[in-house]
Amino acid sequence: MKRGKTIVLIVLAIVMVVGSVNAESMTIAAGAGYRALVDDLSQLFTSKTGITVEHIYGNMGQVTTQAKRSGVVDLVVGDKSFFDKVKLPFDREYIVGNGRLVLAAAKDAGPADLGRLTAADVDRIALPDPKMAIYGIAATEYLEHSGLADKVADKLIQVGTVPQVSAYLISGEVDFGFINLTDVLAIKEKIAGYVDVPESYYSPIYIVARSMPDAPAGDATVRFGEFLDSPQAREIVKRHGL
Repeated sequence: MKRGKTIVLIVLAIVMVVGSVNAESMTIAAGAGYRALVDDLSQLFTSKTGITVEHIYGNMGQVTTQAKRSGVVDLVVGDKSFFDKVKLPFDREYIVGNGRLVLAAAKDAGPADLGRLTAADVDRIALPDPKMAIYGIAATEYLEHSGLADKVADKLIQVGTVPQVSAYLISGEVDFGFINLTDVLAIKEKIAGYVDVPESYYSPIYIVARSMPDAPAGDATVRFGEFLDSPQAREIVKRHGL
């Protein structure tokens, strides 16, 4: 074989190898309230490994259903208790952090204050659907345990996901909204403020990542799980309020 043809074949072989590495990808499904967190983690992971990360976001009911049925989901991020409730199968489980419930106030609603929920000038309070979102469950638990449930029942508006509550807050369609700390940090410039809901009033929220059995991405899924324990990943998690 001539030397020129040999060089061409070597170059083509290198391109094919590099292309196959760059083409490696995985799919993460996550609760919509953790979109900003998962996006940031994915970007860092890709920059370190070259592995592309595709995403599926929605309420946890949608996310777990797709993870079970689609056959394309490698890793699922969300609330551990919900995963256990719906019996989401998994190979490995990785700890992401602890979720925190907050009450956020729309721009024209004044300062965020749990004591103002019963005020006469507060008409609409949004929370995620307790059947689909862990923070809806947490908000419901808080209202029940604080004795406010009956007092604010006529003001409550249930929506599908945490980001939908955030959208209502930003648009001013509601006065207050129960969301997670992760989401409120992403919109804090667009609202009046927020206040932590005392954690003693609702069940602990453990956010985990579970790798699906027979995950299509295989080793990439394990690498992402191990990456979650790295100092850089932990800093991102902390920055997003977990």
